[in-house]
Amino acid sequence: MQSLSSKENFFIGLALSNSSNYDSSICVLDRNSSIVLMDKFYFASDIDYFFENTPYLKNSIVCVSVPYDNKLLEGKWRIHSKNYKMLGDYFKVNKDNWTNRISKRCVDTLKKIQDKNIKVIRCDINQLRLSYGLCPHYLARTSLDCKNLQLSLKIKYGFSQMPDNMLPASNLEAILCAMFAMDFVNNVKTRKIFEINSIPVYAREVFS
Repeated sequence: MQSLSSKENFFIGLALSNSSNYDSSICVLDRNSSIVLMDKFYFASDIDYFFENTPYLKNSIVCVSVPYDNKLLEGKWRIHSKNYKMLGDYFKVNKDNWTNRISKRCVDTLKKIQDKNIKVIRCDINQLRLSYGLCPHYLARTSLDCKNLQLSLKIKYGFSQMPDNMLPASNLEAILCAMFAMDFVNNVKTRKIFEINSIPVYAREVFS
């Protein structure tokens, strides 16, 4: 997978978690699809600091995953029901904004990047895994799933520079975001599915 038609030199992927309790990761790819940098963060301030100081932001495109907002719920079944519960006209109560599905974490950071005339897009990690043929064969983000995803990225997409030891799930997801950023500027077919604070969220077409 090599960039041929774009003017961008770097493709930055950010796998964003919904809170500082979980790790977020950055991956930077160059025009030859080589991993230039990978890093892991917990706090939004650290992510903001990275984008303010990284030399890779110039002549780049940034792709950021969309995290689901689960912070207002407790218990596994409540967290899952938040994403699927049907709401009708009769539903009048929205205590603590619990019906919100999407986290708007780091939107101010992304706006700062846009103010520097850098293209910013967003994506859904599960949809990307489907479109790249990297669907989970095990429970998502378990050790087996991460090992399978890492081996698939090394064998199918040529990321041979990845270490033999297992990377965190967020690192692997950041690679997917960076891959999608490269595909996006090289006109791989996508479709816009919605927006978050005026930043479009795109889906990559699924190829058989």
